[in-house]
Amino acid sequence: MRKKRLPAICLLIFLVFISEGAFSSPEAAYKYNEEGLKKIKQGDFEGAINAFKSANLYEPSNKAILTNLAVAYNNYGFALMKNGQLNKAIQNLEKAVYYEPGNAYALYNLGQAYYNAQNMPGASRCLERAVKLNPDLQGALALLNKINGESSVEDNFERTETMRFIIASARDIPVASFSYIRTYLEEAYGRIGMFLGYYPKNKIVVVLYSESNYDAMLKGRPHWALAAFDGKVRIPVNRFKYTNDEVIKIIYHEYAHAVLYELAREKCPLWFQEGIAGKAEDFATPKNKGLVRKYIDKFGLMPITAIPSDFTSIKDVNRATALYIESYLIVDFIIRKKGYAGIKNIINYLKDGYAIEKAISIIFQEDLSSFEKMWIRYVIEEYSVDSLKAYNR
Repeated sequence: MRKKRLPAICLLIFLVFISEGAFSSPEAAYKYNEEGLKKIKQGDFEGAINAFKSANLYEPSNKAILTNLAVAYNNYGFALMKNGQLNKAIQNLEKAVYYEPGNAYALYNLGQAYYNAQNMPGASRCLERAVKLNPDLQGALALLNKINGESSVEDNFERTETMRFIIASARDIPVASFSYIRTYLEEAYGRIGMFLGYYPKNKIVVVLYSESNYDAMLKGRPHWALAAFDGKVRIPVNRFKYTNDEVIKIIYHEYAHAVLYELAREKCPLWFQEGIAGKAEDFATPKNKGLVRKYIDKFGLMPITAIPSDFTSIKDVNRATALYIESYLIVDFIIRKKGYAGIKNIINYLKDGYAIEKAISIIFQEDLSSFEKMWIRYVIEEYSVDSLKAYNR
């Protein structure tokens, strides 16, 4: 007579019960918790998560273990967000909030991730909870206020995902305008990728505004002075004020910022970023030499070490424009002498922690003073400016 065999699933459940019954103990939970703490200090967040999850299996009601698990998910999510891996970051940060709903830092980070992914309602909801839990949480209230300001414009925006972009646009934007902007975004992806030797691994958020809403954000400033780049490409749709060519230049300029944001973050000085973004505009329309000469004649050129890091704080638009032009001229000169590889190599040195002056000196094998003299000669010859006035600041 044949013996009846237990179904495989019953056997599996039986073995699980035996296993948990044999090894479940405070000692095992303690061991895995300690292992998780050690891995967090080492920066191995995935390893820490696995260790804390094992500890949680042995002591599901242990609040300290749940807190540690939330911290591990939060730290891992934050690291992923810094690297631009938004979808994965959101998944981990949501788990951090699940395991510890009262963790204001996890809520703040999740709010940032939602904001970067253009999930404005989710971002607002998380940040409101974070601020309520910790009113002194640095940055959370400022981001919440920013979102509330943007939401007044973007509440009814439609969200479209392509292979490389997340595009949020007003419902009244004509299909033809949406289509041509999408086309030039894809073109910028290819050309800027070739220029900087980098293609973003994650989708870039692009927000399309009507001219009136875009001008309201600019408050009289040029488009490149909107603000420090925050991870989103913001573009006006042409109608009356902006021509197709101007919009395409903005696409190239802002997309270059998006690439640099993912590539080097805060390690690349803002003035150098603006120079690169200005040079990216040349893919759409080359600079007007007469206009460049006009600003050099009026404002001269500033020593590289004296260039301010934040042009947006300069109230005189003409003087700010002169600084953007100077940044462009430095980048243009580097490319003339060293090609795109020169820019890529400088960025790599910046990522390694070198100062911009040191990076330029290494690439040119000259001290900064000698580099500046070569650059000034190039500007004088290329733009036919008065050599006595070229370096008057």
